Amino acid sequence: MTQKASFPPDLPYFSPGMTLEKAVIMIEAAINRAEKMALSFTMAACDAGGNLVALQKMDEAPLFSLEIAINKARTAVFGKIPTADWSGHFKGPEAPLAPLWFHTGWISFPGGFPVIVDGKIIGGFGCSGATWEDSVAARAGLVAIGADTKGADAFLTACGIPPAAW
Repeated sequence: MTQKASFPPDLPYFSPGMTLEKAVIMIEAAINRAEKMALSFTMAACDAGGNLVALQKMDEAPLFSLEIAINKARTAVFGKIPTADWSGHFKGPEAPLAPLWFHTGWISFPGGFPVIVDGKIIGGFGCSGATWEDSVAARAGLVAIGADTKGADAFLTACGIPPAAW
């Protein structure tokens, strides 16, 4: 049986794209959105190599959200797709990527997105502290630097979250 690879997407990495300035802008936008939702998150931004650039935990964010936010940002970069998109690849009797589930730090919770600018992955951004709301906060960070939001939009739409709540 020949299986055609459907992922990862054919997107090039652009290492110099993620800067501390961009990471801080994304985090500040996510914090602003979190405050409007009356929630607390941890936000992590990494560069195209998966190296942590910035990490911020809001005062009331759960402690476990620190590691999860970092893992979301890294998974989004390494996998080139939103973290929630990975969950289907680990389910079923013939899960094509079940071994990845045991990769250190690989995560399939929603709220992690590759940061795509001008068709290139410049980094990853992850928010953790709630459920679907993680994706709303992360989306705000992507918007703040003009990054692609298609992955966040698709996830939130699939969850039935109206765009007015984004």
